[in-house]
Amino acid sequence: MTASKTWIALGTIASPATGTLFSKILTPHNHKYILWYNGKKLFKPGDEIHVCHNRLFVNDELRDINILQIDKYSHTLWRVMHNMSSCPGHRDPESKECIATVKCIFKCCPYGKVRVSAS
Repeated sequence: MTASKTWIALGTIASPATGTLFSKILTPHNHKYILWYNGKKLFKPGDEIHVCHNRLFVNDELRDINILQIDKYSHTLWRVMHNMSSCPGHRDPESKECIATVKCIFKCCPYGKVRVSAS
């Protein structure tokens, strides 16, 4: 028998200072967790995350991510993380440009934005 897990992503916060992504996930047992990870793409709300044989699939697509930690969800912690994030990606998802004034160590924007330098 193979152990596998399926989760649903409820939201993601990016930390430009650390290059870490934090996703709120929901299990089939209606438990919520915060998944800390490094990767090139973030999990979008509604994404189905399937872990099987130490591989992670998002919407049936294999993803190369490094899970750093999984913690039980806390509304207070999530709110603090959201408020502390200086990444404009989750605050202005429609814009194609990143106008962040802080240092960002992501090589490629997880929100797909293009960095705009101040002139």
